[in-house]
Amino acid sequence: MNILIDGSRQNYEEIEGSEFPISFGINLHTKQETWKYDTFDEKNLFCFGKGVLPIIGGHRLIFSFRSPLWDGFHFSAMGGAGYAFKDTGIQNVAITRRCEVPTVIVLNGEEDKLKIEFMPFTEEITDIYEFNDKIIDLFKEKNYRAFLVGPASKTTNMGGIYSQTIRNGKIVEGSEDWAARGGGGSVLYQAHNVLGVVFFGKKTPEKNLKEIVEEHYNKPYTKVVLEHTEKYRYSEEKKTGGTFGNNYHVTMELTPVFNWRMPFIDKNKRMKLHKKIIEYFVNRFDEEAIETKNWTNCGEPCPVVCKKYRKGLHVDYEPYEANGPCIGVFDIYAADKVVHTVDKLGFDAIEFGNLCSWTFELLNNGMLKPGEVGIEKPVFDIANFETDDDILKNSMHNAQQAVKLAENIAFQKNEFGKICKSGTRRAGKILDEKYPDRVNDKKFEDFGVYDSFGEHGQISPTMYWAIGNFMPYLIQGKYLTHYQCGVFLEPEELAELSVKNSIEEITLENLGICRFHRKWITPIIDKLVKEVSDVNLNEESMELFKKIAKYDSNIGCPEMESERVKELIIAGAFEFENEKWSKEFENGNFNEYIKRVLEKYSELLEIDWKLKE
Repeated sequence: MNILIDGSRQNYEEIEGSEFPISFGINLHTKQETWKYDTFDEKNLFCFGKGVLPIIGGHRLIFSFRSPLWDGFHFSAMGGAGYAFKDTGIQNVAITRRCEVPTVIVLNGEEDKLKIEFMPFTEEITDIYEFNDKIIDLFKEKNYRAFLVGPASKTTNMGGIYSQTIRNGKIVEGSEDWAARGGGGSVLYQAHNVLGVVFFGKKTPEKNLKEIVEEHYNKPYTKVVLEHTEKYRYSEEKKTGGTFGNNYHVTMELTPVFNWRMPFIDKNKRMKLHKKIIEYFVNRFDEEAIETKNWTNCGEPCPVVCKKYRKGLHVDYEPYEANGPCIGVFDIYAADKVVHTVDKLGFDAIEFGNLCSWTFELLNNGMLKPGEVGIEKPVFDIANFETDDDILKNSMHNAQQAVKLAENIAFQKNEFGKICKSGTRRAGKILDEKYPDRVNDKKFEDFGVYDSFGEHGQISPTMYWAIGNFMPYLIQGKYLTHYQCGVFLEPEELAELSVKNSIEEITLENLGICRFHRKWITPIIDKLVKEVSDVNLNEESMELFKKIAKYDSNIGCPEMESERVKELIIAGAFEFENEKWSKEFENGNFNEYIKRVLEKYSELLEIDWKLKE
């Protein structure tokens, strides 16, 4: 069952058809021509739907919307929430129009007919975890789950969507998950006046597809899953687990630090600093999360238990990297303060971290003054992080400034907080006009790291110095690209690998499958899908790209604007030892590389996605 909820009329209607979540979203957005309206107009549909395969890792909740940050169509995934959502009997939901007062929508599937309640919630929300506690008090007798937004969704365009497993009226420690990319929480709140959705229903048995898995691999189901997800559970080789523990052993001296200033810092100095990241970030994490086996899952019965937590805090690589080394914080205890603040305020942690690091660099180079920003000047030069004492002291100082900045933006405490509410790209252009005497050879936005779309759209890349992360593709800020760091490929090869990953990633997401399970699911995905649908997966995924490209073409075209992004690409050719393109870039042929990437990308996806002439 698919439904369209009308927030203004406080009713719903059923929508015929059986569609995968992203397909449902783009088809409805296209039909209702939502590109014509502002991203916070009540006509900007907020869509979500559950995974369709009854397998381990197949129960994600997928959100889609026109992004107020990216400005085009975007989607984001939440682990485990689909496992509870399936009990409602609903496949997909779209919300249109605006509730009169701030509202929590309740989806009750306990009876034969779906019941929907529009519950006014007019209390001021200053902390997403406190908000969650209040929802628990109201629904603790139910076997429910909810997704909620925080203060950042009310005031900015980078609000994330939070959810946590609830068992016997209490949260399951470490199980929290976020669908944060693209500002979906901001759409839910500002376009529809909805603070969250609570859902529950009656347990219904699922089809069992384990025989297909065991027949293909000739091994027990659980063993297959664990063998293909070692990184996310526990790596015997590295003696750590999860994205946080493993990734820092891979990124090494390429780890983003000081607002992605790696190209301007000597490689040996970066390597020396990275050893301290291992000591004060990874080793402490291993002691407090891995050795203690503080592992859990996202809410579905999954043996990978990829969620690693310590001191009550769920720890993943990207939120801690964006709000750690990238902002000049190299002590996990200092980073805890930032990440917890950013989370409780309901920000997309990656987006805030990149906005913060940009602000810190502008304070460091003098283009902004501390009094204008409302925080103290950060310590933002590697020369000030030589000794252990300096690392710990300066990390804590920077963390304290990041916390203040997050609060200033979320609660719009000062003018700079208001300027930053729409992200780095828009804020940079406002600052260009506000301080024209400070704009000489570089503008404010030139120091920002973001992928660009159209006149205003932007999104921060995932936290790897990977050339594919900086290409102006149709969907960025996720893994629909070639995201291997440390390599510089020919433009056509980069496009080919990016398209291969893009098709795989959008296929998994459209099915509501966790990408951590991709290694064992991908070889048998067609067999599994045939049990529940007659859709041709490759055709469906290719059609998705065409539909999204057509939708977005009504709004704008890809852009290559950020000077820091250009610097990262050019420096990547040198750092990753591609002599040919190092010389080409020296000769001023940067645009040729981007042009050739997008030409091949467009050809393979059968779309027209090229830079504006």
